[in-house]
Amino acid sequence: MSTPPPPAATAPPTRAAEILAGVNARDVVAGWDDAHRYSPAPRHRRRLVLDWVRPLAFADCLDAGCAQPYLLHEIVRRHRCVGSGCDISDRVMSDNQDDPLGCQFRSLDLTRQRWPGDKRFDLVVCSEVLEHVEDWPAAVRTLAVMTGRHLLITVPSGPVRAMDRMVGHHRHFDGRELAAAVAAAGLAVVRQRKWGFPVHSLYKALISRIAPDKLYDSFATGRYSWPKRLVSDALWLAFFANDPFRGGAQYMLLAERPAAAGEGGRA
Repeated sequence: MSTPPPPAATAPPTRAAEILAGVNARDVVAGWDDAHRYSPAPRHRRRLVLDWVRPLAFADCLDAGCAQPYLLHEIVRRHRCVGSGCDISDRVMSDNQDDPLGCQFRSLDLTRQRWPGDKRFDLVVCSEVLEHVEDWPAAVRTLAVMTGRHLLITVPSGPVRAMDRMVGHHRHFDGRELAAAVAAAGLAVVRQRKWGFPVHSLYKALISRIAPDKLYDSFATGRYSWPKRLVSDALWLAFFANDPFRGGAQYMLLAERPAAAGEGGRA
């Protein structure tokens, strides 16, 4: 009788595969605190969102997919509104409790859950969330249901590169499909734009070519040392060169509930 061959050895996972497995974990966002605080793209997104909501009228705000609530806190401070946040990460929502600004936080899956009591908020912001959600149309419908007056969404546009996959992006948006989904959910799109050309676009292309797994470990997770903060600050300053242009890898959309039209809240 012949001896059966030994079972084939299972190849160890590549570093990229390990990262991809990790970013799909429910609480992966818990490790992105300093990345959200100091990285140039999140800082500029906060700046752009704050600029877009500045002329709007709202008494309360929900940051849907808030993670660490840097954006929500800026909105609450500037507009003296009631703030709420939700995220799929139980750990981050637990960390956000006892908020110094009195914001409320709740763990919530946008594809199948709404804020309790079907509460609607004057302003709902959903920034850099839908690209992580496989059933993003269901999430858009949930956002629309929770919107009393204004909905502001930001998502990445352009190709899905290596670094994008490493931070858990399932897809990017050209804008038309998202605008159509928002309109189908009963809201009127009142403002759209793309941002990021040329510096942010070049930055995204380069970080996906230059050892993306090492860059992920260095800048997407953990605490930022002062050299990392200096690099981030330099890039943040360079990103202001994107403002005069209308193209790029960042897409923003502002919509409103039709009943709110003409009530002094159009951007």
